[in-house]
Amino acid sequence: MKQLCALFLLLMFAVSNAQNIKYNYLNTPLLEVIKEIEKTYDLSFSYASDLIQNKTITLNVSQIELSELLIILEAQTGLTFDQLSDKQIIVAPKQGDNKICGYVLDAITRIPIPYATIGTDENTGVITDLNGFFTINKTNSNRFTATSLGYEAKEFTGSKTCMQIYLSQGTESLEAVIISGYITNGIDRNKDGSIVIDTKRLGILPGLLNADIAQSMQLIPGISTLDESATGIQIRGGSPDQNLILYDNIKLYNTGHFYGMFSLFNPFATEKAAIFRSGTSASYGDRISGIIDISSGEEIPKKTNGGFELDGLAVNGFVKMPLSDKTALYVFARRSYPDVWKTPTYTSYADKIFTNFGVARDINGNVLELETDDDFNRESSNNDFSFADVNAKVVIKPNEKNTLSVSGLFSRNRLDFNFMGGDELLIDSLITKNKGLSFEWKHRTSEKQQEKLTVYFSEYNSFYQNNEIKDETGDDIPELAEINIRQNDIVDIGANFSLTRNLTNTQRITAGYQVSYTNLDVIIRKINPLENSIEDSGQSDTNFKNALFGEYTLSFKNDAFLNAGVRLVHYNSVDRFLVEPRINFEYPLNDRFRVKTAIERRNQPISQLIEFNHTELRLENNLWRLSDDNQYPLLSSNQISGGILYNHKNLNIDIDAYYKELEGLTTFTNGFSNPLENLEEGESTIKGLDVLLKYKWHNYKIWAGYTFNDITFSFPNLQGNEEFPGNNDITHAFRISNTLKVDNWQFSLGWQIRSGKPVTPVNRYVIEIDADGENAGVVDFGPINSDRLPAFHRLDASILYDFNIKKLRAQLGVSVLNLYNRVKPINVIYKAERKPLDDGGIAIPGTTGSTPEELEVILEQVIQRFSLGLTPNVSFKIFF
Repeated sequence: MKQLCALFLLLMFAVSNAQNIKYNYLNTPLLEVIKEIEKTYDLSFSYASDLIQNKTITLNVSQIELSELLIILEAQTGLTFDQLSDKQIIVAPKQGDNKICGYVLDAITRIPIPYATIGTDENTGVITDLNGFFTINKTNSNRFTATSLGYEAKEFTGSKTCMQIYLSQGTESLEAVIISGYITNGIDRNKDGSIVIDTKRLGILPGLLNADIAQSMQLIPGISTLDESATGIQIRGGSPDQNLILYDNIKLYNTGHFYGMFSLFNPFATEKAAIFRSGTSASYGDRISGIIDISSGEEIPKKTNGGFELDGLAVNGFVKMPLSDKTALYVFARRSYPDVWKTPTYTSYADKIFTNFGVARDINGNVLELETDDDFNRESSNNDFSFADVNAKVVIKPNEKNTLSVSGLFSRNRLDFNFMGGDELLIDSLITKNKGLSFEWKHRTSEKQQEKLTVYFSEYNSFYQNNEIKDETGDDIPELAEINIRQNDIVDIGANFSLTRNLTNTQRITAGYQVSYTNLDVIIRKINPLENSIEDSGQSDTNFKNALFGEYTLSFKNDAFLNAGVRLVHYNSVDRFLVEPRINFEYPLNDRFRVKTAIERRNQPISQLIEFNHTELRLENNLWRLSDDNQYPLLSSNQISGGILYNHKNLNIDIDAYYKELEGLTTFTNGFSNPLENLEEGESTIKGLDVLLKYKWHNYKIWAGYTFNDITFSFPNLQGNEEFPGNNDITHAFRISNTLKVDNWQFSLGWQIRSGKPVTPVNRYVIEIDADGENAGVVDFGPINSDRLPAFHRLDASILYDFNIKKLRAQLGVSVLNLYNRVKPINVIYKAERKPLDDGGIAIPGTTGSTPEELEVILEQVIQRFSLGLTPNVSFKIFF
């Protein structure tokens, strides 16, 4: 027994002594560390004195083997420590032709990180070894990104000697990139299913000359527009107003210039955008379709940099400057100039926007001779248009634990438009404005926990006025006969707080609270100066939102991903408490195949409605309305999606199927083209399939996307229980794109084709006499959306050339949209109302009669939207 006790005490003594052996260095010169190791282990190091000069070590560990200690020294210095014998170690540099090397280490512990990924902007990469070491071929840009599970990604530039890349443990690391270059350079796919567009790395795209977020995302299957605009974004069958769009945490209600043809987002001011088609986090709410979360960045530049761009529509510039080593200022500004000089680019867009009437026919091909339609186009009208936007941001990083930013935006659109419609002069004026301000504070309490607080203010203003000047008395003196006013104002103020904690490197929990207040005003006014009468309709509504959300994220060791969350929200405009569960799961079958599924329920308390068709306005007639659970119901959706993802070497294949149920739709819903203006409520079902194939061969990339949609509407009071195609039911959509880079040249060519939009046909159209003794076109419509417009297709091309002007980097670009100039109608809108006919009914031989005072459907206007014709553009950029 005594011998056992003695042995136990001896072991405890040995362990105690081993635990007391510590290596505690803080930026200690390597020479001092070597001397201490030589003394401790009775070793001899051989090295050149200039080799270890300026090398330092930071380390705090207890009881470590010599071999492990040498690995850490290699990782922190970029040198090799080769142990030739028990008594001798040689220190030497690491070198390689056309390669760079380095070590990836934990920023806090300075311990090497094995199996980290080093990626390039050319969609290639390598994995670090057990010692955190890597070598990788140099690239033209010499830019790389280091990522590892449980850490924040870090970009770095290659150097001639081995370097140390320190990664910080982050709360966003579980959403690591799964596929770099998912479609092309700068469009990546994250593990959570979101698509990230990085404008710094974004390559050339067909028909585009800059990194426009709204246009770039339309390359993603399931995302498209029906009108070729940058703002009519439809994500998996949802209308544009069903997308939540954030810019630096500012909620936006208008995202376009020039009637949505151009994005509100200055390409220089959009560094990254995360796009969710499904599987959204519980932190996002208030919309039932896609999420578009845009950031202008938060980097502190080492020196002032900026740029300038001139293209066929606007001048654009930006500057990013460090105010100190911890503070930066960003400023972005853009203004159009067609009000000064109308270029061919502007003319092409103006032809599309201001040409609204073509030859309308019935189902048998007979031309509709409309009695009251006003035929106008760009040549027969006068228009002055301008837009401007300004963005600014201040970023402050006082220390490693805190990041603060203040971001602001302002945009303005103005149009003055007039034309002669028969014997009257019609004058339109439209002004839209966006204002926004946000504050964000990110605080890292510890290595495992981070808090985030954001406060935002958003304001949207739209004012439209239509004046009708005509001779009402017959004395050849035109007078102001009618004034129509449409005004829509929104003020949205909110705050969000979230706390994220990493339980382990693979597990995370997030909880948060959101509060917002929305005030919405609608004014619709009709003034008759001759009769001194005013008709007013409109209202002022408010909504106060409280929301709690929480989610659990698990990233398995085999790279599987699970996110489960719930959102609890109360909207006082409908006085309802709502529960929104979310789940998103991906699982790798092997190193090439991943299966995925997502289920979610979402609600939307605000939407855009069309309720101003009785005026002369033909351009924008959408008004935002808050839900009241009565006339304007709450929108709700249930969604489920699933698919398979293949990624190997240079080939990506992504197949995703989805099913959505939407409730709370009305005949005033954005995009609904029912000929009559009666308000009815209905629902929709969306079935879809998205397919992407992408292949890369050296500097050549080709990708193809296909989307199948089956969108049906059900409105019992319109067509009984019979379902009919939704207004945005584009059954088939296909797009193929190519890009090629040769030295300083970039080339891109893309072609797209899709099914025509559903329309309601005219079965019969005759001219009769109404109760006022005027000719009236009586119409008999066929089943809703039972016909389709011609298929839409277009070929686009772009060329970019990079060069230097002295020490400045420059780029010249040329693009053409719709190379073969195919112009076809892409939408048809009927304006009709019920009116009584005159006694006797028959006014024109061959037409049908009617009973006295019988109400008939009178067709007053057929508004047609046409596709964009051949549209050239040229841009010149210069950067400093």
